[in-house]
Amino acid sequence: MEYRIFGAAQRPPDDFKDDLAAFFRLDDKQRDVIADWFLSTRDYELYAPSIPPAVVASTLLPDQFRQTAGVIRQLLESWQRYSLELEDIERDLLLLGFGPEPLGILSTFLKRLSPVKERVWIDGIEGTQLNIGLPTIDDVSIVWNARPLFGGLSYHYFKADGEDPYTAFLGLTYLATMEIITSDLYGQKERTAIQLSEEGFQRLLRGLKRAGEQLDILKERTRAVVPDAKATKNGK
Repeated sequence: MEYRIFGAAQRPPDDFKDDLAAFFRLDDKQRDVIADWFLSTRDYELYAPSIPPAVVASTLLPDQFRQTAGVIRQLLESWQRYSLELEDIERDLLLLGFGPEPLGILSTFLKRLSPVKERVWIDGIEGTQLNIGLPTIDDVSIVWNARPLFGGLSYHYFKADGEDPYTAFLGLTYLATMEIITSDLYGQKERTAIQLSEEGFQRLLRGLKRAGEQLDILKERTRAVVPDAKATKNGK
């Protein structure tokens, strides 16, 4: 049996039916919160550190929101990706065992979200591209410390003029510890920590600023030739 919403000859994911059934168990107000989120946001990341304020203020639990909004996002992406009609989606869900009443609820809901299905699809493609290949940055933290300066290293003992210079306190220097957490497409995480002097930190900031200027130029020069996924996603 061929399902159009899952591509040619593909079966639905194991949790698809359960997630969709959870969506049908929501009440109208809860579904309205999800619809408003799709229509108002430009970033469809469901596992961001913070839950959307409208969801927090509703009766939806965070896991409940992620589960039900996730299956709707999947349907919107398939709708756009495979150039489907709404009737194609209804047919596939009928084959999966969903009756006329839930199909009516879903059809009305998807019609409401039809203006953003392309935006949701592009967001999904961009998210995939960002995770393919080299690891991507999950988090960066920078902590400053004041490090004491002595006349010598404690593990490299020597004497000069009869004195022990490693005991001479000469002042302080400032060092930043920068920790970068990365992960790849398969969920493997790595932690890298480096230290930066004040000069090195300023050099990093200057490099990031120059890179930002280059990005602005690149986007400006290529916008007329290549569609800008971010601009499309942001409705520009």
